[in-house]
Amino acid sequence: MKLAISGQVFAGTLNLEHTLKTISKYGIDTIEIWPGNITPLEEDVCPDAYEGRDIPAAKKLLDEYGFKVSAVSMSAAFHKVISADLDKYAAALLYAVEVAKTLGAQYVNHYCYNLSLEISPDLERIKKAVTPATRFAEKEGIILCLENEAHDATQTPEGMLHILQAMDSPNFKTTFDATNYYQAGQESFPYAYDLLKPYIAYVHLKNGCVYRPELGHSEKSKGAVMTGSLAPNYIYYPPLPEGTVNMDGVLARLEKDGYTGFCIIEPHTKPELAEHYLQVETAYVRERGYF
Repeated sequence: MKLAISGQVFAGTLNLEHTLKTISKYGIDTIEIWPGNITPLEEDVCPDAYEGRDIPAAKKLLDEYGFKVSAVSMSAAFHKVISADLDKYAAALLYAVEVAKTLGAQYVNHYCYNLSLEISPDLERIKKAVTPATRFAEKEGIILCLENEAHDATQTPEGMLHILQAMDSPNFKTTFDATNYYQAGQESFPYAYDLLKPYIAYVHLKNGCVYRPELGHSEKSKGAVMTGSLAPNYIYYPPLPEGTVNMDGVLARLEKDGYTGFCIIEPHTKPELAEHYLQVETAYVRERGYF
């Protein structure tokens, strides 16, 4: 398995050079890129897409610092304007595949959200939004990885499986985020993992529990409302070894099942706490001997 760190926590706060320097302090030379990690070339640039950003300059910096890109993450499904126009969304996702090719990434992490908010997937709408990028990815050898979220049609493992089977492409897989399934009140491990194992191409590592400020939980690591059986609580994101989700079990099964892809540490906290999380979480996964 290969270890990388998500640049999301630093997006819009640190420039890419500072972000790479920060990540390298933890002995990591691979980053998951987000739109906000790349310098905009214009004033009015969408925070969730790559159009209007200086991709060549980002590539130059990555090369200078000896960094690889695990994946390009594209969050335009959360952008109301882009996701309301399926042709516009399809173009943004296709461009993210182009960016991945330029930056040398094999994966594009993306989302469903506004494309299908109900628990039952709107397959026609999803297919229209993602098929052009999927066909392009098939030609370029890049894998589109749909990440599960707690507030859309991917909130249940069954919903995710339905989408993956409907897409029926070797280049359309899933990002497995056990804590996002927990946020949706689902059994993230072992059930969701076992159900989706043939489709897992990319893994996000974070942990969660119910937000309880009376127990000292900082608002800086408070997430969105939970769904399913855990609603209407809010999720809290503690460092990786300190949450409810069985991350030891997830990592052990990935190793046992021969997973050789990326595991991405993604601190869900404010930038000022990010380095504390990175210190704890990189030490935690290395102590297990998988990286």
